[in-house]
Amino acid sequence: MRVNHWYGARRGGLCRDEPPCILGPIVMPSDANVMPASARLRRADPRTLLVSVLLVIVASVATVRTLPAMLYLFFFVVLWFAAAARRAGAVFGVVRRILPFAALIIVLNALLVPGEALFTVAGRRIGSIEGAHDGFYFALRLGVMLMSVSLLLAGTDPESLARGIHDLLRRVSPSLADRVAFFTFLSMGFVPLFADEIRRVRVAQSFRGGDLKGGMLHRAGSLRMWLVPVLMSAVRRSGELALTVELRDIRPRLVASIPAPRMRAIDVVWLALVVAVVVIVSLDR
Repeated sequence: MRVNHWYGARRGGLCRDEPPCILGPIVMPSDANVMPASARLRRADPRTLLVSVLLVIVASVATVRTLPAMLYLFFFVVLWFAAAARRAGAVFGVVRRILPFAALIIVLNALLVPGEALFTVAGRRIGSIEGAHDGFYFALRLGVMLMSVSLLLAGTDPESLARGIHDLLRRVSPSLADRVAFFTFLSMGFVPLFADEIRRVRVAQSFRGGDLKGGMLHRAGSLRMWLVPVLMSAVRRSGELALTVELRDIRPRLVASIPAPRMRAIDVVWLALVVAVVVIVSLDR
């Protein structure tokens, strides 16, 4: 039976001509992507990229304790993203999505955490210096984590990341490596499908007056109109995905169908630089 390579050849995504593609039936054609087109980065070795991102995230959660150290780590991740993207617009696009959540974290911490008054109005304390300090710290941590994950998603694809995870874990446990690689591939492959379903529901509901515009009550009512169709579509797509996997017997043939990743000198250099930066910011007390 001839395998259709149209989707992989058209989008450079989950199918390749050599070896024969078995992944095309899993992921349906979609105009949605995990990252915007402006944020697409040059491809990196998935093993070094994954290890680097995990090091940065773990350091931001466990070992970086001071605000200056977290600020240095955030600037490093931004520079890392800019060096990979080679376009300032890609960095600004990701930062713009982080800013509302960061502002909310800073305001809530400043208002709710007790401490020395940040400023006073008519003799009443409005905010605290300690809360603002904690808010900036947690906002920077959120920025480091989201920028790192964005870098991972934009710098690799589901098939190469699955193969990279398999190569990292196969010496520990081959069965565990196969299982983790398989679920990683399915999880990342489902994201654009789910995003495509949200886009379709948004267009359909906008014709029915369910767009997210207007006042707060109108937006809440529109969001309620979105939930049921999106959840039903997600269940339907996940059922189709599971059925395809079972009928095509994808699990045992997944890793063999993906070309092995190639590590370049620049990947090793970036990994060494990430390790050095993580050690330096972790030592700051």
